[in-house]
Amino acid sequence: MPSILFVCIHNACRSQIAEAVFRKFIPDSWVIASAGSNPSDRVDPKAVEILKKHQLTMNSIKPKGYSSLPSISWDYVVSMDQKNKRSSVPTKKFIEWDVPDPEDGPMSLYDALFDNLMRRIRELIRDIEGSPL
Repeated sequence: MPSILFVCIHNACRSQIAEAVFRKFIPDSWVIASAGSNPSDRVDPKAVEILKKHQLTMNSIKPKGYSSLPSISWDYVVSMDQKNKRSSVPTKKFIEWDVPDPEDGPMSLYDALFDNLMRRIRELIRDIEGSPL
C-alpha cells in the first residue's frame, strides 16, 4: 500500500484539495495525508466550497504541520510549489508540482486549481500503479 503526502506552505487550500481528490480515486488501504511547512490557523473557505461543489470533503478541516504526521518514510511527497524545495519529511520519491495558490481570488481560480489537480492526480495514480518504487 503506497503512502502519499501532499505539502504546501499553509495546508489551507492546495494540499488539502489534492488530498481530498486523491482519496476519491484510491483504495482505503493507501496512506494519504497533507501538511504545510507553515500551517495556517484555518482552511480556505473557498477550498471547502470547491470541494463541496464536487461532492468531496477535506479529511481535516484544520491545517496540519509536519509534526502531526505519522512517523513513517513516505513513498511519495508531492510539493505544490517551489517554495517547499525539499521538505524535511523522509520520502522515497519527491515530486514537485508548480501549482499556483489562488490566494482568495475569484472562484474561477479555484475551479482552475481543481481541474489542474484532478489532471495531475490521475497521472500520478497511473504512474504509481504502473511502476514500483
